[in-house]
Amino acid sequence: MEIYFRITGINPQEWTPFLLLTAQNDPKVGSIVSLEGLTDWQGKPFKLPFPDKETALLFVCGRCGLEEILNLAQVFHNRYYQKVRLCVVYIGEADAEAYALMQRARGLIFLRDSQLKVFERLNALYMPRFYLISHDGMLRYLSPLTGYLWRPERWEEEFERISQLLGR
Repeated sequence: MEIYFRITGINPQEWTPFLLLTAQNDPKVGSIVSLEGLTDWQGKPFKLPFPDKETALLFVCGRCGLEEILNLAQVFHNRYYQKVRLCVVYIGEADAEAYALMQRARGLIFLRDSQLKVFERLNALYMPRFYLISHDGMLRYLSPLTGYLWRPERWEEEFERISQLLGR
């Protein structure tokens, strides 16, 4: 992270105020969000939200602790697959390790946002970031901006909050 702070010029001690300022651009829970711009891995447009289930979007990148977050996402998917379709939106260029992790994930849908249109609309900065969207495109939940300090235990707590929202 030292390199990140050096490149961006962000003072690590100002990280929390910076996150609070950035969070002002978040879409509001209860608003309709556009998911137009997401594609499958071959670049074909992918239509969301799903008409029969709620849509969960998890924005990740190769630097997000991908293995840990995908393991937690897999547990979430296995628990709620009848209510929610979980889509993992991978930002950036995937390397061989990322592809191998995606191959092992069963039932998860992997998408791309090569133009970063949805990324910008949803303010998906500081990934991983989770969004829950109803059948009609209304935003039901979004995880807080996480910064680099969130560990797998914090994501376990986050998925527990989402579980309560879904009514177990």
